[in-house]
Amino acid sequence: AAIDYLEALGMDNVRAHEVHITEHALRRLQEVGARIFGPLDAEVRGGAISFWYKDVHPHDLATILNEEGIAIRAGHHCSQLVMRRYGVPATARASFYVYNTDDEVDALVEALAKAGDVFGS
Repeated sequence: AAIDYLEALGMDNVRAHEVHITEHALRRLQEVGARIFGPLDAEVRGGAISFWYKDVHPHDLATILNEEGIAIRAGHHCSQLVMRRYGVPATARASFYVYNTDDEVDALVEALAKAGDVFGS
């Protein structure tokens, strides 16, 4: 069923949407001061964006965002050596794909502001 769904959409359309939504997310996250890990060019990355937001630990961030109805991952994502290289204990990671909208990206950014307020960042 999933393959039929993606084929019906057309993989070129799926990729175009993934690039669009990733560009939007990268732009919005940077606007609010998130530190992005990985390429800033949506053409050379997938829709998963690891980031650090101000001085809020990613686990705390995930808890606050969950209360706002926003699901992200937080942790070292099986990449402890990468975390050490960048000098962070963990990252937050939001993932976007064909089913996500610009409005959902914007809701993430609005929830980040609330988390910053809670932690005084």
